[in-house]
Amino acid sequence: MSFRNLALGAVLAAFLLPVSAQTDNFPQRPIRLVVPWSPGAHTDAVARLMADRLTTRLKQPVLVDNKPGATGIIGATLVARSQPDGYTLLFALPETNVLNPLIYKNIAYTAKDFDAVAFMGVVPFALVANPSSKASTVSDFVRLAKEKPGAVSVATWGIGSTAHVATALIEQSANVQLLHVPFPGSAPALTQLLSGQVDLMFMGTQTAADLAKAGKVKVLGVTSAKRMDAYPEFPTLAEQGLPIDVAVWYGFMAPANTPAAIKDHLAKEILAVLQDPAVLKELRDRTMVITPQSAAQFSRFLSDEEARWTSLIKAKNIRIDN
Repeated sequence: MSFRNLALGAVLAAFLLPVSAQTDNFPQRPIRLVVPWSPGAHTDAVARLMADRLTTRLKQPVLVDNKPGATGIIGATLVARSQPDGYTLLFALPETNVLNPLIYKNIAYTAKDFDAVAFMGVVPFALVANPSSKASTVSDFVRLAKEKPGAVSVATWGIGSTAHVATALIEQSANVQLLHVPFPGSAPALTQLLSGQVDLMFMGTQTAADLAKAGKVKVLGVTSAKRMDAYPEFPTLAEQGLPIDVAVWYGFMAPANTPAAIKDHLAKEILAVLQDPAVLKELRDRTMVITPQSAAQFSRFLSDEEARWTSLIKAKNIRIDN
């Protein structure tokens, strides 16, 4: 047999290896978990909790690498361009893998540049108002918005953010015109809300509850389908006639064409972490509704989300010609 035939046989044998053999030695070095948000934020804290537990299970360090900027584009682009070998993962959010590709005209990646690995769950929003606002309920602010179109202002952490599309969804559902006031991040948006410069803002329910307890905001409602166990005193927007189903979701994604066996191995370990009672308690304390999904389920979810937001984004002409 010629050397060429021997080489070809070795290559074919590698492809025919059982799935278990492809993952027996994975991982052999640290895994990089890219978090496209700033250190210290809610997203970062959830990612670090998962990284810590995965480090134990995988017996290799899972290192969080914060790459904030451009509503997640910087971090997502880095992962999209990485080798599809399972050693670079994205801690994904709605902005990174659904909204940005739909909204930005010039973006270095598309949804097809990623493979779903596993889905964790969602964190509902609270819609809050400045205490001096005339709006104490959803019906109050809808009435005010109808009386003076464009007069009720809503702060968000940027054009194309989850909060922005949630605001657009309110406009569509309630048939009102709001004044969208985007800021470069949630911190400056919150500052303007607390100072009374803007009327409303979407934020995490835990933050909203803390501010409401201190008398700094009024919670008009939450975006969950039913009242949250942690905050049963907060009515849902839906029960007040405004069915706004929007939240931040978290999941793990890999560069496109990552071997299926490696993705399955990672998914198995991620879903195992999400069965740990201590992890579940901490995530629930952070107001996450935990709904683990496999890669296939996560992929279907992403397709549904893309279809859902595409029509709204087009109708509201939400576009960034960067």
